[in-house]
Amino acid sequence: MIAPLKLLDDNPHAMTEPSAPSAVKLNIVPPGLPEGEAEARAAPLRIEYSSTQVMHDALVRLQRTHGVVKPDRSALAESFKMLRNQVLQRMRADGYTLLAVTSPRRIEGKSLTAVNLALTIAADYDSAVLLVDADLTGQGLQSMFGLDSARGLSDHLTHGVPIPELLVNPGVPRFVLLPAGQHAGLNSSELLATRLAQQLIQEMKQRYQDRYIIIDLPPLLDTADALAFLPQVDTTLVVVEEHTTSMQDMETMAELLAPFNLIGTVMSQARETEKGTAERRPPWYRRLVSGFLSGYRSSRSADTP
Repeated sequence: MIAPLKLLDDNPHAMTEPSAPSAVKLNIVPPGLPEGEAEARAAPLRIEYSSTQVMHDALVRLQRTHGVVKPDRSALAESFKMLRNQVLQRMRADGYTLLAVTSPRRIEGKSLTAVNLALTIAADYDSAVLLVDADLTGQGLQSMFGLDSARGLSDHLTHGVPIPELLVNPGVPRFVLLPAGQHAGLNSSELLATRLAQQLIQEMKQRYQDRYIIIDLPPLLDTADALAFLPQVDTTLVVVEEHTTSMQDMETMAELLAPFNLIGTVMSQARETEKGTAERRPPWYRRLVSGFLSGYRSSRSADTP
Protein backbone atom coordinates (compact mmCIF):
# COMPACT_ATOMS: atom_id res chain seq x y z
CA MET A 1 0.00 0.00 0.00
CA ILE A 2 1.35 3.34 -0.96
CA ALA A 3 0.74 6.74 2.17
CA PRO A 4 0.09 11.91 3.19
CA LEU A 5 3.09 13.74 1.70
CA LYS A 6 5.18 15.49 4.33
CA LEU A 7 8.14 17.90 4.51
CA LEU A 8 10.11 17.58 7.84
CA ASP A 9 11.20 20.80 9.65
CA ASP A 10 13.78 20.38 12.36
CA ASN A 11 14.43 24.13 12.39
CA PRO A 12 12.10 26.37 10.40
CA HIS A 13 14.60 29.22 10.64
CA ALA A 14 17.65 27.18 9.66
CA MET A 15 18.13 23.42 8.81
CA THR A 16 16.72 30.54 -19.36
CA GLU A 17 19.13 32.33 -25.12
CA PRO A 18 16.84 34.58 -27.25
CA SER A 19 13.32 33.25 -27.56
CA ALA A 20 13.13 30.36 -29.99
CA PRO A 21 9.85 29.25 -31.58
CA SER A 22 9.47 26.60 -28.88
CA ALA A 23 10.09 29.01 -26.01
CA VAL A 24 6.43 29.63 -25.31
CA LYS A 25 5.43 32.74 -23.37
CA LEU A 26 2.91 32.05 -20.64
CA ASN A 27 0.41 34.40 -19.07
CA ILE A 28 0.36 33.65 -15.35
CA VAL A 29 -2.58 34.99 -13.34
CA PRO A 30 -1.13 36.58 -10.19
CA PRO A 31 -3.14 36.67 -6.97
CA GLY A 32 -5.16 39.76 -6.35
CA LEU A 33 -6.33 40.47 -9.90
CA PRO A 34 -9.51 42.53 -10.21
CA GLU A 35 -12.51 40.27 -9.93
CA GLY A 36 -13.65 40.71 -13.51
CA GLU A 37 -10.21 40.06 -14.97
CA ALA A 38 -9.67 36.97 -12.83
CA GLU A 39 -12.98 35.52 -13.99
CA ALA A 40 -12.11 36.23 -17.61
CA ARG A 41 -8.89 34.20 -17.25
CA ALA A 42 -10.29 31.32 -15.24
CA ALA A 43 -9.75 28.84 -18.08
CA PRO A 44 -6.62 26.66 -17.95
CA LEU A 45 -3.44 28.09 -19.42
CA ARG A 46 -3.22 26.91 -23.05
CA ILE A 47 0.10 26.38 -24.84
CA GLU A 48 0.56 25.55 -28.51
CA TYR A 49 3.86 23.73 -29.17
CA SER A 50 5.29 24.72 -32.54
CA SER A 51 8.81 23.29 -32.70
CA THR A 52 8.94 21.35 -29.40
CA GLN A 53 8.56 17.61 -30.10
CA VAL A 54 5.18 16.30 -28.95
CA MET A 55 5.40 12.57 -28.09
CA HIS A 56 2.12 11.28 -26.66
CA ASP A 57 3.49 7.73 -26.40
CA ALA A 58 6.01 8.95 -23.81
CA LEU A 59 3.14 9.64 -21.40
CA VAL A 60 1.67 6.20 -22.07
CA ARG A 61 5.00 4.59 -21.18
CA LEU A 62 5.38 6.78 -18.09
CA GLN A 63 1.96 5.83 -16.75
CA ARG A 64 2.94 2.17 -16.82
CA THR A 65 5.31 2.97 -13.95
CA HIS A 66 3.80 2.11 -10.58
CA GLY A 67 3.34 5.20 -8.41
CA VAL A 68 3.02 7.81 -11.19
CA VAL A 69 0.10 10.19 -10.60
CA LYS A 70 -2.81 10.28 -13.01
CA PRO A 71 -5.33 13.08 -13.60
CA ASP A 72 -7.82 11.77 -11.07
CA ARG A 73 -8.89 12.26 -7.44
CA SER A 74 -6.98 9.29 -6.09
CA ALA A 75 -5.24 9.49 -2.73
CA LEU A 76 -1.90 9.48 -4.55
CA ALA A 77 -2.84 12.42 -6.79
CA GLU A 78 -4.35 14.44 -3.94
CA SER A 79 -1.29 13.89 -1.76
CA PHE A 80 1.08 15.14 -4.43
CA LYS A 81 -1.18 18.14 -5.03
CA MET A 82 -0.80 18.97 -1.33
CA LEU A 83 2.96 18.65 -1.67
CA ARG A 84 2.85 20.83 -4.80
CA ASN A 85 0.93 23.54 -2.95
CA GLN A 86 3.43 23.60 -0.09
CA VAL A 87 6.43 23.65 -2.43
CA LEU A 88 5.00 26.42 -4.62
CA GLN A 89 4.00 28.55 -1.64
CA ARG A 90 7.55 28.44 -0.33
CA MET A 91 9.16 29.00 -3.70
CA ARG A 92 6.90 31.97 -4.45
CA ALA A 93 7.60 33.46 -1.02
CA ASP A 94 11.35 33.29 -1.67
CA GLY A 95 11.14 34.28 -5.35
CA TYR A 96 12.47 30.90 -6.49
CA THR A 97 11.73 29.15 -9.79
CA LEU A 98 14.37 26.38 -9.93
CA LEU A 99 14.10 23.33 -7.68
CA ALA A 100 16.55 20.40 -7.55
CA VAL A 101 15.43 16.94 -6.37
CA THR A 102 18.03 14.52 -5.03
CA SER A 103 18.50 11.71 -2.49
CA PRO A 104 21.41 10.32 -0.44
CA ARG A 105 21.54 7.05 -2.39
CA ARG A 106 19.80 5.70 -5.51
CA ILE A 107 16.15 5.00 -4.65
CA GLU A 108 13.05 4.66 -6.80
CA GLY A 109 11.19 7.41 -4.96
CA LYS A 110 13.55 10.23 -6.02
CA SER A 111 12.65 10.36 -9.70
CA LEU A 112 9.03 9.44 -8.91
CA THR A 113 8.80 12.44 -6.61
CA ALA A 114 10.35 14.71 -9.26
CA VAL A 115 8.02 13.57 -12.05
CA ASN A 116 4.89 13.54 -9.85
CA LEU A 117 5.64 17.01 -8.56
CA ALA A 118 6.13 18.22 -12.14
CA LEU A 119 2.88 16.59 -13.30
CA THR A 120 0.86 18.17 -10.50
CA ILE A 121 2.43 21.61 -11.10
CA ALA A 122 1.45 21.29 -14.77
CA ALA A 123 -2.08 20.39 -13.64
CA ASP A 124 -2.31 23.77 -11.90
CA TYR A 125 -4.25 26.06 -14.26
CA ASP A 126 -1.84 28.99 -13.98
CA SER A 127 1.50 27.16 -13.87
CA ALA A 128 3.83 25.48 -16.34
CA VAL A 129 6.87 23.31 -15.71
CA LEU A 130 10.16 22.32 -17.32
CA LEU A 131 11.45 18.98 -16.00
CA VAL A 132 15.18 18.38 -16.53
CA ASP A 133 16.74 14.92 -16.29
CA ALA A 134 20.24 15.67 -15.03
CA ASP A 135 20.98 12.03 -14.15
CA LEU A 136 23.35 11.50 -17.07
CA THR A 137 23.69 7.79 -16.31
CA GLY A 138 20.39 7.29 -18.15
CA GLN A 139 18.82 5.53 -15.16
CA GLY A 140 16.38 8.29 -14.28
CA LEU A 141 13.48 10.08 -15.95
CA GLN A 142 14.61 9.37 -19.50
CA SER A 143 14.12 5.65 -18.92
CA MET A 144 10.73 6.18 -17.21
CA PHE A 145 9.45 8.05 -20.27
CA GLY A 146 10.82 5.37 -22.60
CA LEU A 147 13.18 7.87 -24.26
CA ASP A 148 16.40 5.88 -23.88
CA SER A 149 17.71 6.84 -27.32
CA ALA A 150 16.61 10.49 -27.17
CA ARG A 151 19.05 13.36 -27.32
CA GLY A 152 19.13 15.67 -24.34
CA LEU A 153 21.18 17.58 -21.79
CA SER A 154 24.43 15.70 -22.37
CA ASP A 155 24.18 16.34 -26.13
CA HIS A 156 23.92 20.06 -25.44
CA LEU A 157 26.92 19.99 -23.09
CA THR A 158 29.14 17.85 -25.34
CA HIS A 159 28.08 18.85 -28.87
CA GLY A 160 26.31 22.17 -28.42
CA VAL A 161 22.92 20.93 -29.66
CA PRO A 162 20.47 23.82 -29.08
CA ILE A 163 18.13 23.24 -26.15
CA PRO A 164 14.93 23.96 -28.18
CA GLU A 165 15.80 20.98 -30.39
CA LEU A 166 15.98 18.69 -27.35
CA LEU A 167 12.76 19.54 -25.51
CA VAL A 168 9.90 17.02 -25.48
CA ASN A 169 6.24 17.52 -24.62
CA PRO A 170 4.85 14.11 -23.57
CA GLY A 171 1.27 15.06 -24.35
CA VAL A 172 0.68 16.81 -21.00
CA PRO A 173 -0.45 20.45 -21.17
CA ARG A 174 2.02 22.97 -19.72
CA PHE A 175 4.72 20.27 -19.30
CA VAL A 176 8.08 20.04 -21.11
CA LEU A 177 10.88 17.52 -20.52
CA LEU A 178 14.60 17.88 -21.22
CA PRO A 179 15.93 14.26 -21.35
CA ALA A 180 19.37 13.30 -20.06
CA GLY A 181 20.66 12.50 -23.55
CA GLN A 182 23.04 10.02 -25.13
CA HIS A 183 26.59 11.23 -24.51
CA ALA A 184 27.29 11.16 -20.78
CA GLY A 185 29.99 8.51 -20.54
CA LEU A 186 32.17 8.43 -17.45
CA ASN A 187 32.64 12.19 -17.17
CA SER A 188 29.13 13.22 -16.14
CA SER A 189 30.24 15.13 -13.03
CA GLU A 190 32.78 17.06 -15.10
CA LEU A 191 30.09 17.90 -17.65
CA LEU A 192 27.71 19.18 -14.96
CA ALA A 193 30.48 21.36 -13.49
CA THR A 194 31.44 23.03 -16.77
CA ARG A 195 30.96 26.72 -17.38
CA LEU A 196 28.54 25.78 -20.16
CA ALA A 197 26.33 23.92 -17.65
CA GLN A 198 26.40 26.92 -15.32
CA GLN A 199 25.47 29.23 -18.19
CA LEU A 200 22.66 26.88 -19.19
CA ILE A 201 21.06 27.05 -15.75
CA GLN A 202 21.17 30.83 -15.69
CA GLU A 203 19.86 30.93 -19.25
CA MET A 204 16.93 28.65 -18.41
CA LYS A 205 16.04 30.78 -15.39
CA GLN A 206 16.05 33.90 -17.58
CA ARG A 207 14.35 32.45 -20.65
CA TYR A 208 11.71 30.45 -18.80
CA GLN A 209 10.74 32.96 -16.14
CA ASP A 210 7.10 32.07 -16.74
CA ARG A 211 7.49 28.45 -15.57
CA TYR A 212 8.94 26.37 -12.76
CA ILE A 213 12.06 24.30 -13.45
CA ILE A 214 12.54 20.97 -11.65
CA ILE A 215 15.90 19.24 -12.02
CA ASP A 216 16.15 15.54 -11.16
CA LEU A 217 19.73 15.12 -9.95
CA PRO A 218 21.67 11.89 -9.33
CA PRO A 219 22.01 10.68 -5.71
CA LEU A 220 24.13 13.00 -3.59
CA LEU A 221 26.41 10.35 -2.06
CA ASP A 222 26.76 7.93 -4.98
CA THR A 223 28.44 10.30 -7.44
CA ALA A 224 29.94 13.79 -7.55
CA ASP A 225 27.33 14.90 -10.09
CA ALA A 226 24.77 16.47 -7.73
CA LEU A 227 27.33 18.57 -5.85
CA ALA A 228 28.65 19.86 -9.16
CA PHE A 229 25.17 21.17 -10.04
CA LEU A 230 23.75 22.34 -6.68
CA PRO A 231 25.45 25.77 -6.60
CA GLN A 232 23.33 26.78 -9.60
CA VAL A 233 19.87 25.92 -8.23
CA ASP A 234 17.55 28.04 -6.07
CA THR A 235 16.63 25.37 -3.54
CA THR A 236 16.70 21.59 -3.05
CA LEU A 237 14.20 18.89 -2.10
CA VAL A 238 15.74 15.74 -0.61
CA VAL A 239 14.00 12.36 -0.87
CA VAL A 240 14.90 9.68 1.67
CA GLU A 241 13.78 6.08 1.98
CA GLU A 242 12.15 5.31 5.29
CA HIS A 243 14.01 2.74 7.43
CA THR A 244 16.51 2.23 4.60
CA THR A 245 18.43 5.50 4.45
CA SER A 246 21.03 5.25 7.22
CA MET A 247 21.64 7.91 9.86
CA GLN A 248 25.24 8.10 8.69
CA ASP A 249 24.10 8.94 5.17
CA MET A 250 21.66 11.51 6.56
CA GLU A 251 24.42 13.18 8.59
CA THR A 252 26.84 13.17 5.66
CA MET A 253 24.15 14.57 3.38
CA ALA A 254 23.32 17.32 5.90
CA GLU A 255 26.97 18.40 5.97
CA LEU A 256 27.19 18.51 2.17
CA LEU A 257 23.95 20.47 1.87
CA ALA A 258 24.81 22.97 4.61
CA PRO A 259 25.91 25.74 2.17
CA PHE A 260 22.73 25.44 0.07
CA ASN A 261 19.07 26.36 0.41
CA LEU A 262 16.94 23.38 1.44
CA ILE A 263 13.17 23.41 0.93
CA GLY A 264 12.55 20.13 2.75
CA THR A 265 12.89 16.37 3.02
CA VAL A 266 10.30 13.78 2.02
CA MET A 267 9.84 10.08 2.78
CA SER A 268 9.52 7.76 -0.19
CA GLN A 269 8.56 4.34 1.15
CA ALA A 270 6.45 2.75 3.88
CA ARG A 271 8.10 0.60 6.52
CA GLU A 272 7.84 -3.18 6.18
CA THR A 273 7.21 -5.39 9.20
CA GLU A 274 9.35 -8.44 9.93
CA LYS A 275 6.72 -10.55 8.19
CA GLY A 276 7.17 -8.48 5.04
CA THR A 277 3.79 -6.75 5.18
CA ALA A 278 3.36 -3.00 5.30
CA GLU A 279 2.51 -1.53 8.68
CA ARG A 280 -0.94 -0.03 9.14
CA ARG A 281 -0.10 3.59 8.69
CA PRO A 282 -0.75 6.29 6.10
CA PRO A 283 0.79 5.49 2.71
CA TRP A 284 4.21 7.05 1.94
CA TYR A 285 2.74 9.72 -0.31
CA ARG A 286 0.53 10.94 2.56
CA ARG A 287 3.43 10.98 5.01
CA LEU A 288 5.39 12.88 2.36
CA VAL A 289 3.12 15.89 2.80
CA SER A 290 3.17 15.78 6.60
CA GLY A 291 6.95 15.61 6.58
CA PHE A 292 7.52 18.32 3.98
CA LEU A 293 8.40 21.01 6.53
CA SER A 294 11.49 19.16 7.68
CA GLY A 295 14.80 20.85 7.04
CA TYR A 296 13.40 24.04 5.50
CA ARG A 297 16.23 26.47 4.97
CA SER A 298 16.34 29.41 2.60
CA SER A 299 18.53 32.45 2.15
CA ARG A 300 15.74 34.52 3.68
CA SER A 301 15.04 32.23 6.65
CA ALA A 302 18.77 32.08 7.36
CA ASP A 303 18.69 35.83 7.99
CA THR A 304 15.83 35.48 10.45
CA PRO A 305 17.00 35.54 14.10
